[in-house]
Amino acid sequence: MRRRRRMYKFTEKRHSRRAIVSFAVSSVLLIVYLAFVYLAYSRTEGVSAYYGSIGVMAMLVSVVSLIVSATSFIDEDSFQLFPRLSLITSILSTLCWVGTYILGFIRG
Repeated sequence: MRRRRRMYKFTEKRHSRRAIVSFAVSSVLLIVYLAFVYLAYSRTEGVSAYYGSIGVMAMLVSVVSLIVSATSFIDEDSFQLFPRLSLITSILSTLCWVGTYILGFIRG
């Protein structure tokens, strides 16, 4: 019986640090978004203006995270796992924050 040899392919590719950071930031922003939505609906009198200012800052950070994740595709010699994950989570985070911001203008 012939023995199967395991074929390993050694490469110089690495995971993009910008994509990893963007993925982590956008994941934290999604968790913060869910916490803010829970706080907004659980309180009957509403939340303070500080939550609104934190929300605007989170929206701006999510846009920056989207830009960083989009530019992480340019990195040559890097795996595409984290750039794809970071782009998906950044788009989701940006849609949540910007959508809530626009909804506040419409309903306000």
